[in-house]
Amino acid sequence: MPRLPTATATEKGEGKPMATKHRRKLSNFLLNKELQLRYVAVVTALSALISGSLGFLIWRQGAKASDSIRRILDLNEITRNSPELKAEILEQLSSTDSSLVIVMSLFGVGLVVVLSLYLIVLTHKIAGPLYKVTLYFDKMARGRLDEVYKLRDGDMLQDFYGEFSDAHKAVRGRHIAANKAVGAFIDACDAAGLDSAGGELGSQLESLRKYKSERDEALA
Repeated sequence: MPRLPTATATEKGEGKPMATKHRRKLSNFLLNKELQLRYVAVVTALSALISGSLGFLIWRQGAKASDSIRRILDLNEITRNSPELKAEILEQLSSTDSSLVIVMSLFGVGLVVVLSLYLIVLTHKIAGPLYKVTLYFDKMARGRLDEVYKLRDGDMLQDFYGEFSDAHKAVRGRHIAANKAVGAFIDACDAAGLDSAGGELGSQLESLRKYKSERDEALA
C-alpha cells in the first residue's frame, strides 16, 4: 500500500506539528483507480453520447439546408445558364458542410478530454480523504494510533473526515490515559522495591513494562 504523504513537519526544539504546503503531482491524482475511473468512464460516455447526438442533429439540419439550396440551384434560371457560378456555390456548400463536421468533431473530442480531466481532479478530492482514512484504519488494525492531521485545502468530505478525526482522537486519548496509569503503577511498584522481585510478580511486572513500551511507540 502506498505511503501516506507527510502532513506535517516538526518545529525545531519543540516537537509541535507545523503544517506544510502540499504539492500535488499528476501521477498522484489517481489514488483509487477503480473508483475514480469508473465515474470518469460513465460521465465521459454520457458526455460523448450527448455531444455526438447534438452534433449529428446540427449536421443533419445543415445537410438538409444544403440539399434545399442545391434543389433551388437546379431550378434557378441564372445558375442553369451559368455552370461556373453553380459549381462555385456547390463547392462553397460542400466546404461549409465539411468545416462544420470538423469543428463539431474537434469540439466533441475537446469537451470529452476536458471533462475527463476535470472529473479526475474532482474525484481525487474525494478519493484523497477516503484514502487517508483507509491508511489510518490500517494503522489502527496494527495497533498504531498516530495523530490524525488535517486534510489539504480543497479536499472534499471535510465534515466526514472531521468526525473521523474526533473519534480517533477520543480513542487515542483514552489509550494515552490508560498508558499513563500503567506507567504510574509501574513507578509505584519500583518505589516499593518490587522491581527486583522474582517469581510470578517479577515476570508480570516485566510484561507490563514491555506492554507500556509498545504502547508508547504506538502512540508516538
